This record gives sequence, C-alpha cells and structure tokens, in this order.
Amino acid sequence: MTDTKTTAVTDAVLDAEVDDIRIRFAVEIKSRPPYPGETPRLEPVRDRLATVGVPLLVAPLITESTGRALTEAQWSWADTHGNADVRARGIRISCRVPSRSVRRTRRGMPRGSGSWSIIRSLISDGVVEGEAELAERAGVSQPRVSQVLSALSAAGLVERQGRSTWTVDRSALLDSFSNHYADTRGFTSWFYSLDSPHQTCERIMAAGESLQADTVISGDVAADRLVPWRVPTHTTVYTGDHRLAAHLELTPAQGPDDANVELIVPADNSVLRIRREDDPALAHPMQVILDLQRLGGADRHEAAERVREWLLAR
Repeated sequence: MTDTKTTAVTDAVLDAEVDDIRIRFAVEIKSRPPYPGETPRLEPVRDRLATVGVPLLVAPLITESTGRALTEAQWSWADTHGNADVRARGIRISCRVPSRSVRRTRRGMPRGSGSWSIIRSLISDGVVEGEAELAERAGVSQPRVSQVLSALSAAGLVERQGRSTWTVDRSALLDSFSNHYADTRGFTSWFYSLDSPHQTCERIMAAGESLQADTVISGDVAADRLVPWRVPTHTTVYTGDHRLAAHLELTPAQGPDDANVELIVPADNSVLRIRREDDPALAHPMQVILDLQRLGGADRHEAAERVREWLLAR
C-alpha cells in the first residue's frame, strides 16, 4: 500500500517486476514535454522522486532532443506515443516509434509553409481579429486561414470567441509547433569567419541588400539582440537568393563541424515571410528558438528558453 507521504511526493507509483528484480518507479506526469533547456530546472523534482523510487517522467510526445536531455539528466521517461527510455537496476527499455506513426497522430497541427506562416503569426498575436487580416499578414488565402483555425480549434490550441475573433493558447501552440515542426532548412552553405558573429551578420546583410536578396538573421545573433544573455559564437542567416553565397568574402568550410557561419536557403518560405515586426532584419522569435535548439548545447537551450519567456511575455 502506498502511504500518504509517498502520494504527496509523486503523481503515481509504478511497481515493476522483471524475473526476480523488483523496481519501484516514482512518476512525474507533465501536461507538456519539457524543453531540453528546462531539464536542469527539473533536478529538484528528480531528487524528490528519488526518495521514493526511480524517477520516471511521463509526458505527451517527447522529441529525440528532449529525450536525450532527459536521459543525460538521469531521468527515465516515456511518452503517450510509445517512445521511452527507462533505465533501472536490471531493466533497460529504449524505444523510438517511427516518425510516420507519430505523424498520423498529430491532430490539429497543420503542415506546410502557408500553415506555418499562420501559426507563427498566431504565436505572436495571441488574438485573431478577422480572418482576412490574418490571411493578408501570413500571405495565404482566407479559406486556408479558416482551415488552419478549425484544425487548431479541434486540438484545443485556439478558441473562437465571436464571429471573427479567436483567442490563442500561445504557450501550448508554441510548444506544439516546436515539437512538430519539420527541419526545412533546404540548402545550406557553410563558412568560417574570424570576425564576430555580429560583424559577420552585418556583412552578409549588406551583401544581401546590394543583391536585393531577402535575408533574415536567426540563431545566436538574433537571440542576443532579443534577450542578451550569452556571447554569440555562431552566425545563422536565411536568404531567398542562392546567389548570395558567391558574393560573401568568407572562407568556405567543409561542413558544419568546421564552420561558424551558416547561410541557409530555406525550403519553408514562412521563415522569410514572418519576422519580428519591429526589427525585420531578425527572424520570428519562434525560428530563433528552433535554431538554438537545433544548434544545441546547454547554454543555447537556456537561451532558447529565455527567448520563449520573452516572446510569451509580450
């Protein structure tokens, strides 16, 4: 029988038996999966659960990056899609469901550049005052806006308040988009520069302006301009013009491991279409978060969380 003290510490207790080995798991249930950068903040929770049993975190879809961060932080974990990494004395369960199986269960998260443009705008605005206005801003048709809003409503991410007014659960929509967004970087050119990332961005943006090429800054430099916290070490710029790479006086690199500059022609046009409104040289904060998570490292994950907090506080 589980005592009152145990139930106060855990959301649930799971007793497992494999052959002659008995293991008790102390379960923490989350309504959303944590960001990789949030795992250090879960350390007190993990230590509290460890007084009862092996800490086991359960949440909706846990991405590969989040799963790795949880495992490195000495969590066992499982999600509602069948993915898991459970480690205890005499027990090791590791499972990653094929992505196509997960994709079939992603109700309410429309895909495609037009849909992503709408979703980026919704994350920024929080309220829709007319579908026609949202369609114009996102660069899509009004019927497409209606389809996306209906799908997001069915998923509980937006709620209709009137004939043409919708309210957005910005935090939940941001998390869902972050978990489900495909890597659509398209074509990437890598370079190395001895200049600071800020100086390198200025050179690339100037070259883009001379070519009348659509360019936008993301990653380290954009995060530093939004929420200064860590010194940028990497340059990430998106462009709509393949010619720009040839006009940069930068040292070509063999690949990402030898580079500190990446120039990306995105397959997803929403990266260039939806930007930070008061500084169009910067990518939408959601893209900045995605790139920080992609580039990796504990400090970048923390920076991503700070950008997230800044975005949701606006």
